[in-house]
Amino acid sequence: MLRSRNTIPAALSVLVLSLAGCGSESPRPSESVPQRVTVAVTSYPLLAMAQRMAGPAAEVELVIQGQSTSPEWKPTPDAIRTMQDATRILINGGDYEPWLQRVTVPRSRLIDTAKGYYGQFIRIPDATIHQHGPEGSHSHPGVVWATWLDPQLGLSQMEQTRDVLLTLLPDHAADIRQAADGMADEFRQLDRRVEEIAEATSESSVTVLGDAPLYQYLVQRLGWELHYVHLPSHGPLSDDKRASLTSAIEEHQPSVVWVQSALSDELTALKGDSEVPFVLIDLCETPQEEGSLTERLMQNLDRIQSAVSH
Repeated sequence: MLRSRNTIPAALSVLVLSLAGCGSESPRPSESVPQRVTVAVTSYPLLAMAQRMAGPAAEVELVIQGQSTSPEWKPTPDAIRTMQDATRILINGGDYEPWLQRVTVPRSRLIDTAKGYYGQFIRIPDATIHQHGPEGSHSHPGVVWATWLDPQLGLSQMEQTRDVLLTLLPDHAADIRQAADGMADEFRQLDRRVEEIAEATSESSVTVLGDAPLYQYLVQRLGWELHYVHLPSHGPLSDDKRASLTSAIEEHQPSVVWVQSALSDELTALKGDSEVPFVLIDLCETPQEEGSLTERLMQNLDRIQSAVSH
């Protein structure tokens, strides 16, 4: 009986392929490369805290880009996708993210870093809708959201962020704790400075007039009184808005006027002929090339102390 000439080569081919397969087993699921930890944040203070503590061990991204601020921000499809794909989403809380109810993000991965001080939230009594120039109507949230201006609340927020990172990056716990300890020391230095200013003015009745209610946590810590008018967070300001500030100065006779640093170009026009000292307050809402978060907060206290010392 004649054999097919292709029988032996075919058998050998099967054997060769079988042997070759023995040396190239597919990786087991437990041997797969772990996904990189990504943390999406909604405020610059959270960005500064998370980046400093996580270092290169995680990718931390501020979803609100440019000079936009969260209360006025409209989420983009890319930003929503970033949050949906993130390992964790850290929010500031305290009505800083009014848009959050209008987007779909995984709530199981969303962390409210204000959960340590809900009971200390300050509500805005006149939280209404105002017309803010060409951008249209703007609703002031019902809670004062600039919590980090009070170093004690900033420290609490940092500790919440630290605990999230320790859970996500257990192999980097030592580095995270070391960075957190350093940042905690800086917040405590800020707190001591606040106490020094409060002590130095304890015999005086200091009244602050602000361009917004955002300064209430810090003013409360200083033991001072705050009045405010609602001005847009960016210029140029209309004559009516400048006039409203002038009228408020005449009405309240403040010791000092606080204005957001974003309105620095408007400062001369806002001050006019007033002899009341004006202080620019950096709300630390957006990243800057110079100065860390705690350095920028300390510069605020420097300007405040200088104004009330004269």
